[in-house]
Parts: sequence; structure tokens; C-alpha cells
Amino acid sequence: MTLIASGLMRLPTWLGPEDARNPYPLALQQGLDQLTWACWAAAADSPTDVGDLVARWCARPLATWPVAWPEGAVGSGDQLVIDGEPSETCRDWAVSNPDVVSEVLESAFMREVRSTCRSMGPRGQAVYVALRRMLIDSPTLDGLQQLSERNRFPDLPAWSEWLNSAYEPVTADHTYEGQVGVCRRCRHIARHTDAGWRCLTPRCRTLPTPPRVDLMPGKGVVKIRRDLSTYISLPGRPEADLARALEKLGATVVWWPDVDAYDLLVIWPDGRRWGIDVKDWRTPYALALRLHPLPGYPSGHEFAFTDGFVVIPDDRTRKQRNYLTILRRHSVALREQPRTTALSVSQLMAKATGGTRGA
Repeated sequence: MTLIASGLMRLPTWLGPEDARNPYPLALQQGLDQLTWACWAAAADSPTDVGDLVARWCARPLATWPVAWPEGAVGSGDQLVIDGEPSETCRDWAVSNPDVVSEVLESAFMREVRSTCRSMGPRGQAVYVALRRMLIDSPTLDGLQQLSERNRFPDLPAWSEWLNSAYEPVTADHTYEGQVGVCRRCRHIARHTDAGWRCLTPRCRTLPTPPRVDLMPGKGVVKIRRDLSTYISLPGRPEADLARALEKLGATVVWWPDVDAYDLLVIWPDGRRWGIDVKDWRTPYALALRLHPLPGYPSGHEFAFTDGFVVIPDDRTRKQRNYLTILRRHSVALREQPRTTALSVSQLMAKATGGTRGA
């Protein structure tokens, strides 16, 4: 599964064969080989080739594949391709492949940003937070916004270079009659369809009422590049929403402490210190395979915390009632770190406000 999902995630930016005998991403070919063996072992039909795997099999619910999945690995309706695009399920399984994490999530861009910020001392923390929040809050920028962002750190040459790398001009595919649509909810580029402007990000397109779309002249507009949208911007929205909600309750929130050692350090007026990682994954089993323990700091360290939490957005746990059960059952990290609790956003907020609902 990780091989097929990894190959699918690479297809949109595929520049050519690694080997003339394998004209597709190698991970996709390897995944097909393993799936074929599994189908033969089950005396079932298998994909005829990579094209059949991508076009037909990956658009089918995974539960219909002749594969003996581990308990909790595949949820109802999970499929790897939806409307011709890699799905959130595909993203989750791709991220559980360490090779893809190093290639995509831990891209050369993000590694360079972290390295530079860590070399800057305390100021580097502020610069890193500013960049991450911009990628989350402003995935689309017009000309004036670009100018404002570029002037935020005029004495830091790398800042302008990062913006050039993180954003790319919108193309004709994103415009209609010279205009660009921007979703009011997530601020990502919307598409013009027969039914009007629609945001096609995974969450927005499944809402009962589509979010409204703002229109702007398309000239000079830039958007966040695809890999950073998939792995940084969209998953970062629940982190930002939770941080703001906790700040409204009176907590001091440090965003991405120690240049992204974990997501949020929450310091309460009574002295409680929470370390939080927000995980916006559709697939709890894939998350369990990839989950790492929260970092440990000695007592008195500025980023130390007494209670650790892995927090899941509410819509994930509502759609899959046994989400947290699957995560806890299969996560080695949670078993090795008994003081870290996995819970939903609502359960965490109940703790923050003195509620009594358990995790």
C-alpha cells in the first residue's frame, strides 16, 4: 500500500523514467508487483498493468481489493484516487513510507528552512513560525500581498528566496475569464466548473454547503506549490485553529517549538504545560505506523512540558467512531510514552475548560 500510494503521489510531478524498462515511478511498479502476488495467492484477478492499477483499481474502494488487510487498516469508502486526484487516504499511506517522507514531506526546501532557522538562535524560531503560518493562512497571494510578505524580513535574504520557492504563478487552468477564485474557508485556489466556482481541497469539497469563493484578477497571483499544500498547508489548518482556540481560553501558545520539534507548547496561567502534536490523518492505522513519540526535555527547559497529547480533528473521529481505538491499539509510540494521550480536539478542549469527559 505504501508503495502504490507513494507512486501515485509522485505521478503529478513525474518528469520521466528512472529506468527505460520501468516508465513509471519505481514505487508504483513495485507496488503493482506485490499486489499481483497477493491477488494470485487469493486466486483472484489482478491489475493488468500500471495503467489499469491507477485508472481502475485505485478508484475502487480498498475494501473490495482481494487483500487480507490488518484490522482497522482500511475504512469504509477508503480509496486511493478520487475524481482523478490522489485522495487523503493515498496521502496518509504515502507518508507512512519513510522514503516518501524524506523526499516530499521532508523536502529539500523544508530541510533548508529548518537548518537556517536553527542556526539563527531565538530569532530563527520567530522566522520559522512566520513562514509556517504564512503557508497555512495565505496559500494564495496577490501582488500587494506578495510585496507585503517579502518586506517582512528585509534583512534576511533567504526569506525572499523561500517565498520564490514555496509559491508559483497560477496558470490558465486556474483562471476563468481572467479571474482567480479563492476559497473563503481555506484560502486555496478554487476551480470554475459547470456549477460555478468550487473549492476542491479534500475537506471543502465534502461539505454539505460549498464554501463561498472570492474572485480576484488573475494577473500576478501566486499559489503555494502542490507538495507544500498537501503536506504543510492543509494539514496545518487544524493546528492553527486549535492554537487560536486555546489562546482565547487564556493559554500562552508557542507554535512549533524548537523549530518544529513538535506542534504546540501550551502554557496555562496555573503552570500546566502541554505538549501537543495535531495529526490530521484520515487513516488511523497508517498514522499509527508513522507516529513518533513527543520529544523529551529536561525539567526547566523552555520547551519542556508535563503532559503530552496527540490530537485528532473532530471530523476525523466523527466519521470513524473507532478512530482513537485503532490508533492506540497499533501505535508503538503511544505504548512507549504512557504520559502521552491520544484524543480528539473536543476532548482536549473539555480538559482545557475543566470538563470531565474522558479521552
